[in-house]
Amino acid sequence: MKLQANLCLAAIFLLSFCFKLPLFSISAIHALSNETDRFALLHFKQSITSDPFGILSSWNDSVSFCNWHGITCGRRHPRVTSLDLQGHNLKGSLSPHIGNLTFLRFISLQENSFSGQIPQQVGHLFRLQHLILANNTIGGKIPVSLMNCSKLRTINLFGNKLHGDIPKEIGTLIKLETFQVRKNNLRGVIPTSLGNLSSLKVFSVTYNDLVGSIPDEIRGLSSLKKFLAAANRLSGTFPSSLYNLSSLNEISITSNQFNGNLPANISFDLPNLQILLVGGNKFSGTIPAVAI
Repeated sequence: MKLQANLCLAAIFLLSFCFKLPLFSISAIHALSNETDRFALLHFKQSITSDPFGILSSWNDSVSFCNWHGITCGRRHPRVTSLDLQGHNLKGSLSPHIGNLTFLRFISLQENSFSGQIPQQVGHLFRLQHLILANNTIGGKIPVSLMNCSKLRTINLFGNKLHGDIPKEIGTLIKLETFQVRKNNLRGVIPTSLGNLSSLKVFSVTYNDLVGSIPDEIRGLSSLKKFLAAANRLSGTFPSSLYNLSSLNEISITSNQFNGNLPANISFDLPNLQILLVGGNKFSGTIPAVAI
């Protein structure tokens, strides 16, 4: 990115020298970038159809956009790094112009009434680390473009109306620590690429419509603490690949279609396991003491 910026400045200087054009100052270039953020935020505001608490009343030209409610800018440059508007009963859709806020690291819009879909343009947010859209009414599919955000640590889409598959490209998000999509309408299988996420600590897909077995590849989730997949249509035997995940402290696979025996020595294989929820399946044999 720095190389591209330097090349751009060199090109401007060369054109100015050859054609005797006025040379843009660095501050002017930064001002153009700042306007990009301001216009993106104003487009975001235009997509809001109801703001019952007047939260966005400060979003006007009387103050810098860095001082608008819910906005945080960086220390070095006045670029938006955080958009936090959780819990304000906002209604509307997510403007695709959000993809122009390329310095964003944190988005929290949970506990509102956003509808529509997650715009494909979120894939432009290559600095994004935390995306929290829980408890809205967002539909559509999880955009594959989101997997371009390689620095993501948190994806929290809990309590929406998302459908379709979990993108197999999720395996590229090697820094991901939390994947929370509980209470949606997701279908398909748990992708095998999930096993690439060695930093993943929480995997929560409870109350969806996932099918198939739990893939053996999840043995690669060496940091996993919570595996929550209750109330789906998952099947097969208790996944032996979970035995290797000694960091696990909670497993919930209730109300699925699993069968076979539960491992008698599960407490030995998983020394940190505190909660094991397996009811509402077709298991047989002895129930381990830790299981409920």
